Amino acid sequence: MTSTPRYGGTLLRPSRGYGTKPGHLIVYQAMDTVKRLQTRVERIPIRLRIWSIGATGTIYLLCGLAIARLEVPPAWKWGLFVGWFASLAIFVVLANEVTTRLTPHTRSRLFTLRNITSVAGYLGLTAFALWALTVDRASGMILFVLVAFANYFIAGGGSEQLIPLKQLHARITQRVAFRIIAIAAATLALALFLITTRTASDQQNTNFNFVMGMFLTAGGASLKVHSRARKLCTQINGQARSLILALDSLTSTTADQANSQANSARREWLKLSQMLDGRIETGLPLHSTALLPAPNRHRLQALVNMALVDTPRGTLFFSQARAELCELAAACAPRNDTTL
Repeated sequence: MTSTPRYGGTLLRPSRGYGTKPGHLIVYQAMDTVKRLQTRVERIPIRLRIWSIGATGTIYLLCGLAIARLEVPPAWKWGLFVGWFASLAIFVVLANEVTTRLTPHTRSRLFTLRNITSVAGYLGLTAFALWALTVDRASGMILFVLVAFANYFIAGGGSEQLIPLKQLHARITQRVAFRIIAIAAATLALALFLITTRTASDQQNTNFNFVMGMFLTAGGASLKVHSRARKLCTQINGQARSLILALDSLTSTTADQANSQANSARREWLKLSQMLDGRIETGLPLHSTALLPAPNRHRLQALVNMALVDTPRGTLFFSQARAELCELAAACAPRNDTTL
């Protein structure tokens, strides 16, 4: 009998006609492996863990420099690439566990530095890939593949920090732009691979048709990412303003209507909370970014719940919740789509 995979102690039951595909079982097994690996990392002493982070970071840097600068046989270069990727994965796991033990202020500064470094690194890698393409087609193709895969480490999976809602518009713009860059990089790498491997004269027409089809598909996928972000922002903007109106009506209601107005406000909040769980780039949770970080969602939920309990007798939590909702609506307003 085939056992049902588990993740984090929770039984994962595949849904009928969908979750029984081998690809989803592989994803569940990979998630379970990562969970077990993180549990084992917690047993490593903190000092040894910090030294391990430095060592893996050094190996990552040296392997990257060797791949870029040294003229070695293909087998050696492949081994260096495996070492480069493995050291990067180990570094991410170890660094994530170390940051959980830091003070909130230190963690905030560290994650700000990490975000700035990741943005600069990703844009620098993209620019370097474009430059390498003008020098050597094979090197440019490999770097474009790295650009496409590096988007995963930026888009997802890490523990997110509380952010000022004024930065939400920049967060959405960054994620959309980086996903479009990744789509373009993957398409260009595939087109270069096709042109490089199929050089016969009778294959050129087929190559041209296939490459044009890929570029049209990439353009459609990029437009889909942009449209998804606009639609999500439009829905959140409208729903946030509906919740603000519901809270405003609660402050001026009579005692007899207080319960019905509170229930109406709760329904509006449930709709908004579902939208805030939405992903910016795509609906796939393993390769996308939540529109609002989890700490922000929890804070907003606490403020709204306290406002519903406090209002109409007091206005402290109501004022805080209303201010947060106004900032959320203002952050999403620049991406409003009036045609939706």
